[in-house]
Amino acid sequence: MNFLEAKNLFDSTYSKAKTFKAVIPVHLNLGKDCTIKSNNNKENEEYYKWQFFYSLINSGLYEKDYIGAELSFPKGNKNSAPIKFDGAIFDDISWFEKYNAFHTNNDQSALDWLRRHLISVIEFKKEDSKDIETVYNQQLKPAIKESENSFCLGILYDAERLYLFQKKNDKYTRLDEAYNLKGENSTTKDLCLSLTDAYYKIPSRKQLLKHMTKMTIDRSKRTIDDLEIVTGIYSKQLTDGISTILRVMDKVSMKNQRGYEILIQILALKIFDEKRSLNSSPKTFLEFYKTDSESELLNLMFYITKEERNHIDLNDVEVQNFIERIRTLYNKASSVYHFILSMDDTQTINWKNEAHIQIISEVVEQLQDYSFVKSHKTDLYQLVFYKFANEFSKTEKGQFITPIPLIDFLVQIVNPRSTENIIDPTVGIADFLSVSYVNSKSKLDDKNIYGIDNDEQMIMLAQLNMLLNGDGNSVLQHKADMGSIVWKFDDRNNLVELIPSLHKKGDWDNWKTQTKLKKFDVVLTNPPFGEGRKYEPKTKRELEIIEMYELWHIARNGNWIDLGLVFLENAYRILSRNGRMGIILSNSIASIDRWKKAREWLMKHLRIVALFDLPSNIFADTGVNTTLIVAYKPDPKELIKLQQENYSIFTKDIKKVGYEIRTVNNVKTFVPLYKTNPQTFDIEQDVEGNPMIEEEFSSTIAEFKQWCVAQEKTLQDLFIKEK
Repeated sequence: MNFLEAKNLFDSTYSKAKTFKAVIPVHLNLGKDCTIKSNNNKENEEYYKWQFFYSLINSGLYEKDYIGAELSFPKGNKNSAPIKFDGAIFDDISWFEKYNAFHTNNDQSALDWLRRHLISVIEFKKEDSKDIETVYNQQLKPAIKESENSFCLGILYDAERLYLFQKKNDKYTRLDEAYNLKGENSTTKDLCLSLTDAYYKIPSRKQLLKHMTKMTIDRSKRTIDDLEIVTGIYSKQLTDGISTILRVMDKVSMKNQRGYEILIQILALKIFDEKRSLNSSPKTFLEFYKTDSESELLNLMFYITKEERNHIDLNDVEVQNFIERIRTLYNKASSVYHFILSMDDTQTINWKNEAHIQIISEVVEQLQDYSFVKSHKTDLYQLVFYKFANEFSKTEKGQFITPIPLIDFLVQIVNPRSTENIIDPTVGIADFLSVSYVNSKSKLDDKNIYGIDNDEQMIMLAQLNMLLNGDGNSVLQHKADMGSIVWKFDDRNNLVELIPSLHKKGDWDNWKTQTKLKKFDVVLTNPPFGEGRKYEPKTKRELEIIEMYELWHIARNGNWIDLGLVFLENAYRILSRNGRMGIILSNSIASIDRWKKAREWLMKHLRIVALFDLPSNIFADTGVNTTLIVAYKPDPKELIKLQQENYSIFTKDIKKVGYEIRTVNNVKTFVPLYKTNPQTFDIEQDVEGNPMIEEEFSSTIAEFKQWCVAQEKTLQDLFIKEK
């Protein structure tokens, strides 16, 4: 049971109760009956106090033996008012005995003991975030200072709104470092106090003790369960770590194709190592019963010791131990991840090259303590994948990383299902494909997931992305230059090149051999589009290529055509009967006179299902307005019938997407925009405690699905049938 489930259980059990019998000491009292409703039978502050304690205990985050309520410590001289804690957590179950000794016998050594063993302070309010800054600064922060530990957790629970703080080496900040605008030097004004923390961010007692205990970690004996989950709490460490990796690559003159290949291969080793440890079912082994062979299966190999890191040169025994361990891991992984790793471990990596070893050492050191496999995928994308993808992407080639909210929206609209095959012809880092896989609850078969891109680095990241989410059997291919414009999958999963003399004007099924092009149930793609990325043939070869597209002959503008139209026709031609697609294009294609012929072609060949207009600058600082086109490919006779019936199209002008793009140091960053309550002006939160994003995607999905109910049966089967 997690915290949210425990909270819901408390509400269902005690929603009509007026009292609650305390399950932890309240000051010096045991089993105290606490009034949890006000005179008008509304929940009071006590209700939320015991709701929190109940959830903390029943979720398994903390055993009740370590927790107390309504405690007090003396402050200053004996005439000063004591410092009171609504709640406190200690690291030793004998705390109540010490607390009793102090308050009953004025035992000062017991008070010293309590301050040394205090690991968390909790403050409860029922003010609906009216003055969080004052409560934190004047009540919670002074209480946190009572702990003599270098680390102490501060918790403020305001009528189900959660705020987590930390004292760390005498610096007082939010626990989630993403909320500290000036890092460890943040003042109260810099702590984003309008934003709540999700309940899943509450650290367990075990995690809290890790923060406090400066222990020597034996990384050679760790399993995946010993790694930290990637969340915003570690955003600063991870961001700094990734920046350090990129700096080292630059320093050793390896910020190039070879360097990126090494980086991606080492990331693949990390994923393999974690999955190897996870699949060995560590919970089935007791530590003292583990055999050497069982330990070898369970223990992670992706680590580097201080001695291995601080080598003088590659002749040192310590660094050779590291190299041997990583090479062993590489050779284990290469038989499984053959699409990323070479069978010959020296093909990409020169294990005798100091620069190569420096990169590998840095990647391992910066990432060895965090789990990729068990982490929340959104946090992992934002903190790791997007940073590397931004580094690899090239705006001059029209590569813009598609934001996760937009990807998730289009995937939910198009509704890929378990038995279907799906392709992204401009796959990038495979976000459409990975989100489709995740949203299907892993029911999609990896072998039915396809992608092509003309950038080899993007394909490498795409392979990692699918490896992280699935079993790594997706069919992702790199073809330089024209990519999927000329290269298509055949029915044997091989890439075949269109032939200009045979395939003019979209006649792509005309082959003189037994070749048959593969047709797909779903196409999802965000291709390059807009006048800035137009296709304008300069050579005979380029003209022959574009003449294989029917839209070139009927809808081009002089001697050029929007690349978005090329990929629109490509999507249509590789769709199976009743296959459906979602494609992101320039709004001009759907609106201005220049592309009227293209729209007529589209209406003639596809059943348009939905058009979603999006605001400008949704991908980058281009100023281009975009439209999502959703359609399916019915039998021609069925399409004529639908046209005669004047079929309906769902349209929506989406203005709020939940983020804005800011460019800092030439790096595009998606900055969330939050939903504000119009009465209180507070940022609203969802049931899991997350600040709510100001977006219209969720409501639009619900509206679209309701609209589908009144459409033809084929459309209903395709777009709202269960996956």
